[in-house]
Amino acid sequence: MKLSRILGNLALGAALLAPLAAHAEFPERPITLVLPMGAGGSHDLHARGITGVISDILGQPMVVKLVPGGAGMKGTKEVAEADPDGYTIIFTHNGFDQIVPQTRDAGFDPLTAFVSVARVNQSEPILCAPGNKPYDTLDAFLAYAKEHPGEINFGHSGNWGALHIPTMQLINATDIDVNLIPHQGGGPTLQALLAGEDDIAYLFATQARDHVKAGKINCFAVAGDTALEGDPDFADLPTMASLGYPNVSFTMERIFMAPAGVPAENLETLRKAFAELMENKSFQTFIKNIGEKVDFQSGADYEAKRPGRIEEYKMLIDKVGSGGGN
Repeated sequence: MKLSRILGNLALGAALLAPLAAHAEFPERPITLVLPMGAGGSHDLHARGITGVISDILGQPMVVKLVPGGAGMKGTKEVAEADPDGYTIIFTHNGFDQIVPQTRDAGFDPLTAFVSVARVNQSEPILCAPGNKPYDTLDAFLAYAKEHPGEINFGHSGNWGALHIPTMQLINATDIDVNLIPHQGGGPTLQALLAGEDDIAYLFATQARDHVKAGKINCFAVAGDTALEGDPDFADLPTMASLGYPNVSFTMERIFMAPAGVPAENLETLRKAFAELMENKSFQTFIKNIGEKVDFQSGADYEAKRPGRIEEYKMLIDKVGSGGGN
């Protein structure tokens, strides 16, 4: 009788422990990384280098999925509605996270729909034009724009995208009359500039570098008040602040986020993996080779800043209008 009771207890214990033993550590399958913008932009370029290294750190592939459209909201909403298990995350920026949802019915509240995983770096947009244009400085461009009102096509990455915000800041600061031409991300913005369809646009250094070296485009000012010190090609570009336009100041922060409600242990795994990524030599070499910098901020630290940033951007939206001037 005692023996049977002991055996029964052992069997019960084994049954209780079985689910724990069978539970694999996260991640046990590939992670989908959604980019809510088109191919060829700076996020796409970053993702190529990041996913190769982070996949090794996590022990599972991280697979890029491009979902452009709706000023970034198509892909963003897809992730907001994904299972909050950590297997679908987003590589986005502060414009899509903190600005665009305030300008339309996005179908979600970013503060309750997402939680930050990491900020990997931030970049200042630079103002560029095709090499055959009769302006290669900001003053020359503004003079030309004043002389040719309504004739200049000013390309951007979609309403309230990362390249649209400094565009609107510049228009507000200078009162120039231009045609705003929206594209689905930074990649298509660059292609339209190279094709001569647009006359001017903001780009990021990662996109512009090779084309500047080839003489296809000229870049002549960087948004904000911080020069691109140490950049092999753009260190001498004047800042908008130094040229008299301190309010042309948008800086894009590249951030990884997960749907809110992701299990705490899975979120911690992702956050630790990105912290480890920042110290990885292969990643550091990749970032250096594309002319960018590592400017890491932990998910917890970035998360604490999001509510305040949303309030700050609300003032810009109120001034420009939710339609973004287009």
